[in-house]
Amino acid sequence: MHEQPFQPRARSVIRQHLPVGERLRLARLARLASKKIVSLLSALLCAAPLLYLLGVVLFAQP
Repeated sequence: MHEQPFQPRARSVIRQHLPVGERLRLARLARLASKKIVSLLSALLCAAPLLYLLGVVLFAQP
């Protein structure tokens, strides 16, 4: 099999050509996006057991 030579991550290559202000803005956006993803995942983790219990209660046979 033919292996491709090691290439640096595209993200770091793109950042090298950007001005400092743009780099800072991108870093801020990435941080904000990661915070949103973490909060969304934690909300889903909290909601899953509650939805399960709700389903058990609603569909329980009398």
